[in-house]
Amino acid sequence: MPSSGLSSCMLPSEGGVYALLIELTESVRVRLGRRAAELPPGLYVYIGSARGPGGLRARMRRHAKREKRVRWHVDQLTTAASSVLAVVYALSDARECVLTPHLERLGFKHPVLGFGSSDCSSGCASHLLRASCDLAVAVELVKEAFRAAHLKPEECKL
Repeated sequence: MPSSGLSSCMLPSEGGVYALLIELTESVRVRLGRRAAELPPGLYVYIGSARGPGGLRARMRRHAKREKRVRWHVDQLTTAASSVLAVVYALSDARECVLTPHLERLGFKHPVLGFGSSDCSSGCASHLLRASCDLAVAVELVKEAFRAAHLKPEECKL
């Protein structure tokens, strides 16, 4: 079961963009429509946006739930044997896609094409990236990507 302290973060109820830093302690098989892929253990960054009622707070509560209907690709990770270790977020009307090129430039790689980006109109390879560094470095790099996209990052360690 995933462990998550997302419910203890004092996240705003306004909309914004976010990056979940997720640790997989064992391989996870994910489905993307008819395709499937195996994600090996490691540190991953999932980027998303929260526009609906309750904004970032409501979206993080949903990600923190262990039992839920799998609606989005990321739900396959947050319900698997993984831990959400941190969230970086910014209040903004921007789409999560503004972060993708900056994360790529900083060395993050797309492990599965199309993951989390099936409705993406910006041509992102995916909204899931893999880190090749430890958590502390990854958090700083993600914050750097937010700043490069002209967003003011806030962090919640879990």
